[in-house]
Amino acid sequence: MKSLSKYIFETLAIFLGIILSFSVDRCTRSNLEIEEIKKSVFTLIKEIDNNIIYCENHLIQLENMQKVNFIITSDLSNNLKKTKLIDLHDNYLFGHSYDINGNLNYWNQEENYNNIYQWMITWWNTFSQEDIYFQSLINSGNLVLIDDHDVSREIEAVYTTRMNRVKVNLSLLKENSDKIRLWAEDKRNNSKSYVDREYVFNNLQDLELKNLLNDRNYFIGLRVMSLKNYIKSLRNLKILIESKYK
Repeated sequence: MKSLSKYIFETLAIFLGIILSFSVDRCTRSNLEIEEIKKSVFTLIKEIDNNIIYCENHLIQLENMQKVNFIITSDLSNNLKKTKLIDLHDNYLFGHSYDINGNLNYWNQEENYNNIYQWMITWWNTFSQEDIYFQSLINSGNLVLIDDHDVSREIEAVYTTRMNRVKVNLSLLKENSDKIRLWAEDKRNNSKSYVDREYVFNNLQDLELKNLLNDRNYFIGLRVMSLKNYIKSLRNLKILIESKYK
């Protein structure tokens, strides 16, 4: 009998030991998972900071573009002259590119202005914020593991729905810009002899061009509005994350 009791006791002890070991292991893995999620969220804050800086610079460019187009549409006969366009862009820079190191270079040099009619009146400025760490949250499955629903929901909303609003308005401005470019190319191609874009924009102006440029004011305005709202969303998201995780 004692032998049987001893056997039962030892078996029970082993069983309880296994359960305890699994519990400790599960708890350890759970804690590691929580720490990994926290690290991912903290890393996302750095990305949000970078995106705020990027969007603020982008907003300056769009507001400058808006000012330039308002001035152009106030008097097409005078404000589409090359010297006037150069002067406008010198005062309200928005045409730009990035070098191989990611540095922003505005197009305010003579070589840029040689082609000013190819870009200044038809530029829409692409929008390309960082989303590497957001995509990492998605691909790793960590976004759905964030225990605070307000945080996970807001992260997804900012990086999807609200960012898409910015991109939709970009596409509307691009469509308008493409129509202005097509207008100019049609005028050139339908001329009896060679004419450059400067001649087209200054001597072949018509109601279609006037309408397109006035529409451009509206579409740039949409981009400015949506980007301002998006910047607010990014700032609010940063504040929310910091209040929950710090």
